[in-house]
Amino acid sequence: MTPKKLEQRLFFLSAVAVFIFAVLIGRLAYLQLVEGEKYEKLATENRIRLLPLEAPRGDFLDRNGKPLVTSRLAPVISVVPMDMKNPDEVLSRLSGLLGYDVKQSVEETIARLKERKEYRSYMPIRIATDADIATLTKIAEHQLELPGVIIEEQPIRDYPLKDIGAHVFGYVREISKEELEAWRNKGYKIGDIVGKTGLERVYDEVLRGEPGGQQVEVDAGGRPVKYIPNPKVPVAGSSLKLTLDRDLEIAAAEGLRESMARIKDSFPTKAGAAVVLDVRSGAILAMVSEPSFDPNVFTREKIPYDVWKAMNDPKWQPQLNRAIQGEYPPGSTFKMVVAAAGLETGTIRPEDTIVDRGVYWRIEPKKCWKPGGHGVVNVIRALEVSCNVFFYDLGYRLGIDTINRYAKAFGLGQPTGLELYPQEKAGILATPEWKLANYKLLGLRRPEPWQAGETLSAAIGQGFSAFTPLQMANYVATLANGGTRYRPYLVSQIIGPDGKVKKSFGPQVVEKIDLKPSTLAAIKEGMHLVAQGPEGTAASYFRDFPIPVAGKTGTAQNPHGADHGWFVGFAPYDKPEIAVAVLVEQGGHGGSAAAPVARRIFETYFGIAHQAGKNLPPAPSVD
Repeated sequence: MTPKKLEQRLFFLSAVAVFIFAVLIGRLAYLQLVEGEKYEKLATENRIRLLPLEAPRGDFLDRNGKPLVTSRLAPVISVVPMDMKNPDEVLSRLSGLLGYDVKQSVEETIARLKERKEYRSYMPIRIATDADIATLTKIAEHQLELPGVIIEEQPIRDYPLKDIGAHVFGYVREISKEELEAWRNKGYKIGDIVGKTGLERVYDEVLRGEPGGQQVEVDAGGRPVKYIPNPKVPVAGSSLKLTLDRDLEIAAAEGLRESMARIKDSFPTKAGAAVVLDVRSGAILAMVSEPSFDPNVFTREKIPYDVWKAMNDPKWQPQLNRAIQGEYPPGSTFKMVVAAAGLETGTIRPEDTIVDRGVYWRIEPKKCWKPGGHGVVNVIRALEVSCNVFFYDLGYRLGIDTINRYAKAFGLGQPTGLELYPQEKAGILATPEWKLANYKLLGLRRPEPWQAGETLSAAIGQGFSAFTPLQMANYVATLANGGTRYRPYLVSQIIGPDGKVKKSFGPQVVEKIDLKPSTLAAIKEGMHLVAQGPEGTAASYFRDFPIPVAGKTGTAQNPHGADHGWFVGFAPYDKPEIAVAVLVEQGGHGGSAAAPVARRIFETYFGIAHQAGKNLPPAPSVD
C-alpha cells in the first residue's frame, strides 16, 4: 500500500471515530440536558429500600405459664425522607390528618441521627404507632398526596391486664438522648423501643431480641412493588417466667379497689399496696400498687393530655410503686418484733401477765386504744387484742437498742434486695443516732437526744420508723417459716425464643434468725387469735374462714391526713405457705380497710369462692 493510500485510510478511520464519538457525546448530552428530568423520574419511581423488621420483645409469663405481657403486630406510620420531594408540604398534610404537628418530631429525629452519624435518608422514621382505623383510612385516601409516608406492621408491646401489675411489668417507650449516652456501648440506636420502668427496664437487654431487615422495591409513592427474597428474619427476645400468680395479682388489685370503694365515705383513700410472698422461698406471688396506670398508653407517640395529667397527679402519684417505694409507720403490726425481742431475751415468758387499766403511767401517760383497758393480758392475748399498754411496758423494759436489733434481724429498715426499677426504698429504722442526724427532717431547731417516751411509741409501731409493704411481707414470712429470711424475687426463669431455659433463679437465704420454738409458738398463737379468736381485731373477717389464718392489724398515725390501715398475716396457720402485707393509705383502721383485702387474697390462693360484699361488717374502731 502506497503512503498516500495509507494516509487516506487513516484519515477515513479517524473521521469515522470522530463521528461515532460525536454521536455518542451528542446522545449523552441529549439524554442529560433534554430528557434528563424524564429519566430521573423513571429511575426514582422504582428503587430498593431496606425496611427494618423489629424483633418482638420476649413475653412475661406467670408461674403457671399464663401470659402477662406479650407483643402483637400493629400498624405503624413512618416517613422516608428520601421519598419526600417537598417535606414541608408532606409533613403539613400529615399533621392535619393526625391532629398534631409531626414536623418538629421528624426534624429532631433527623438532627439526632446526623449528630450520631446514623442518618440514612432511606430509613423510615416512625411517627405513629398502633394508629386507629380512621387514621389509616385517611392516609390511604390521600396516599398520592403523601409521597414518602408508609404504613407497615411492626410488633408492639401489649399488656392484657392493663392497669393491673403495671408497676411490676413497667412500660416501654422510645429511647431517650440520655439513655443513648448511658448505654452507648450496648448496641442501642435512635428510635429503639426500650424498657423504662419495672422488669421491662431491668431485663431490657434480654427481652429486646435481634432486629431483621427486608429489601423492598417501591414506587414513587413509597408503595411496595416487590419484596426481595431472603430477608433477614428478626429473632424474638427471650421471655421471662415470673413468680407471680396471674389470678392472685388480679385478686389483690380488685380486693384493694373493693375495699377503698367500700370505705370511701368515711376515708376517701385512693392509694394502697399489697404484697404476697411464698414463705418457703421468698418468691413474690403478687405485688400491687394503687392507683395504677395502663402501660399500653406508652406504646403510642402521643399520650392524651388528660391521661398524662392523671398519671402525674402530685397527691396520689399513680406511677409510684408503693409496694417498694412507699414508706409507712408499721403501727401495731410491729408488735411481733417487740414480742420476739422480749421472749428471746428472757425479759418476759409466754405466761407472764400485766393488768391493763387503759393508761400506762411510767415516764408519761400513754393510753391504750380501748378505754378502760383489757384487764389481765399475757403476750398472746396482748397480740390478739392489740394491747398497747402491754407493749409500752415491754418496750420500756427492752430499750430502743434491743428492739431495733430484732427489727433489723427481720429485715426492717433495709433493702430486701429485690431487682426492680425504680429501686426499692430502704425504709427508716429510727435509732437515737438517726434522730440526732435528722433533726431538721423532724422539724427540730437543734439536735435532741432520744427520749424514753419515744421508745414507748416505737414499741407499738408509731414514731419515726417507716417501712415498705415488701419489707413488712418479708418480716411476716420470716416469722411464719420459723426464722429464715429470704431475698424476695420476681423472675424464676429466662426462656430463649427456642423455648429452652437459659437461666433459672431460686431461693436465696439472707439470714437465719435463731428463734426459740416457744417464742415462735407464742407469737403465732397470738396472731392466729387476731384472725380467728374470740377477741381478735380481725376476727370479723376471718372467723368463718375455712383455712386457719394468722395475722395482725395495725393503724399507723399519719400527720398528713387520716391514719393508714395495715394487715399482715400468713396461712395456713399450722403449715404456712403464703404471707401477706396490705397497706391502705388513709384507710383509717387496719381491721376494716386492709383485712378484707387479705381475705380476698387468701380466698383466691386456696380456691375459695369470693362473694363480694359478704362477710364485711361495719368498720370497727380498733387497732
